[in-house]
Amino acid sequence: MSVLLALAQTLTNLAIVPPGPGLPPGWKLTRMQGVEPPIVEITRAHTMRITATGQGGMVTYRLRPAIPPAPSQRQGTISWRWRAGTPLRGADLKRRAGDDSPIRVVVTFQDGRSIAYAWGNRESRGESFASWAGHNRMVVILQRAEDADGSWHEERRDPFSDYRRLWNRAPKPFVAVGFSTDSDALKIRAAAEIGDLTWHAP
Repeated sequence: MSVLLALAQTLTNLAIVPPGPGLPPGWKLTRMQGVEPPIVEITRAHTMRITATGQGGMVTYRLRPAIPPAPSQRQGTISWRWRAGTPLRGADLKRRAGDDSPIRVVVTFQDGRSIAYAWGNRESRGESFASWAGHNRMVVILQRAEDADGSWHEERRDPFSDYRRLWNRAPKPFVAVGFSTDSDALKIRAAAEIGDLTWHAP
């Protein structure tokens, strides 16, 4: 059991920060130009609740140290749980004008590339594509608007294998994780909750 515990690493400090509104220590807010930032709250269950009504932005937690890819072919995985109660049925993550989502988990690598594991709308689950912002930002769809019924969903992804598949090159260490939400295009309410972001070593 002790070996199994040693292989699991909590990636953020949400489990130890007190509940309440506002961004907890250690997190950085990246604002969208001309858009008010979302409302952030830490719950008593040590999850982060993010709400945006015509708002948007990303909150990021820097990892110290960074997590490098394993020298073997077998890599580790990230797991988390999340839920959304606001289906954004008019969203289209492939177009800048409709790029709204109740929640994304963003993994940032040492070379500046990032993967956004997103809650989409009309896109297919498992579909991946380059963001409108450029090929250094890739999007992987995990859930759709029809899944935004307030129930919890458990996710597990291998970011290093995704990196190799999406860019066809050896992966770099990942240095930060973040959550983003926005509804500035649709001007409607988007609300989501996320927690238990954990790294499982190979």
